[in-house]
Amino acid sequence: MTDIREALTGLGLDAGRIRTELFGALPSTNPGLTGQRRRPPHPPPGPAGTGPEVVFARSGISVPFATGRGSVLDLADACDVPTRWSCRTGVCHTCATPLLSGDIAYAPDPLEPPPDGQVLICCARPRTDIVLDM
Repeated sequence: MTDIREALTGLGLDAGRIRTELFGALPSTNPGLTGQRRRPPHPPPGPAGTGPEVVFARSGISVPFATGRGSVLDLADACDVPTRWSCRTGVCHTCATPLLSGDIAYAPDPLEPPPDGQVLICCARPRTDIVLDM
């Protein structure tokens, strides 16, 4: 976009009449597990949920999903389970996580579905008990 802007202004077009929008890959908002100091995973504060059981296999924690919780990522955050994410809307796929068992629903639907056997935890909610590789 910078080259095009320079070419257009070089041809005499007023720079104020040129509109551009840049898209690019920036570092994730939450860059992942390495080098992060965190509390050990724990049940979320407040009353236990009454929904499907969510098992964070690597973290060794299992908690029932609360109806008003939002997404699986929101639950992981509340439990201090280490995660990776960036957009929280199903666009970037930074949060793609292996789904070892169970069934999920999306809200909102991701822009593109994740690969088979994976789930975008930022916009996923469990339909049944689930086990995640995290």
